[in-house]
Amino acid sequence: METQELLKKYARGKRNFENIVLRDHAVPRLRRDRDLSWEYLKEINLSNADLSISILEGVDLTEAQLINTNLSRADLTVANLYKANLSGANLQGADLRGAELAYANLLFADLRYVSLAGADLSNAILPNGTIMPDRSIIQRKKVISYMTGETPVNLKSMLGNTIHHYCQ
Repeated sequence: METQELLKKYARGKRNFENIVLRDHAVPRLRRDRDLSWEYLKEINLSNADLSISILEGVDLTEAQLINTNLSRADLTVANLYKANLSGANLQGADLRGAELAYANLLFADLRYVSLAGADLSNAILPNGTIMPDRSIIQRKKVISYMTGETPVNLKSMLGNTIHHYCQ
């Protein structure tokens, strides 16, 4: 499915786009063909969709259903994923710097090599089932990147092996 077709159907009220593929594996496409930057896609259902390598910078996916969605290597910088359901999603290598992930469900999500610098994970459900503390509890701390150092002991039990660096 082309991004323009998806946006037209969304504008007409369609919200269910399960199992769509925004890229054709047989025919290489330009990256801009998978560009949904700064679009408003609140409450959309993109479960099981293939959005890998897509540009989703600043997209509003508030309360979106992204269950088992392939978002590997997707650009989700400053995206709004407030209360989004990313359960089982493949976010491997995704760029989530500055993203709003408060109250998001990341249970069983693959967060290997993800960049979460400045992301808000307040009350998010992490892959291991732990609920992230409210931002007021972790004030002045932020996730700066994956695999850049050791996690402080008190957060290591919360984050498991998902996020390796959490500092001031």
